[in-house]
Amino acid sequence: MPYATYRGKNASLRLYSIRFEPAKPVLVEDSVVLEKLHDHPDFEVKAEKIIPLEDLTVSQLKDKAKKAGIERFVDMKKPDLITALKALEGGGVPDANNDTP
Repeated sequence: MPYATYRGKNASLRLYSIRFEPAKPVLVEDSVVLEKLHDHPDFEVKAEKIIPLEDLTVSQLKDKAKKAGIERFVDMKKPDLITALKALEGGGVPDANNDTP
């Protein structure tokens, strides 16, 4: 999935009916637009982009938690979801102070 990141100085830019904010990767599915952005000096195009968990919305984090099989993710708040997902990615224990068995 190709992502384009705007490296310009404008607060935001609307180009090819897509809104770009500086330094935030945007998924671009149209191959013609992607090729044009690839040639544009203010854009960086990458085939994949790993977005930090802190930049995802709660809804997106819950989707990731569901796919990862994390129990009771529905009642978790954003910091708890991030901690649980990072622990799962790292193969560690989500919280050493957790009293639940």
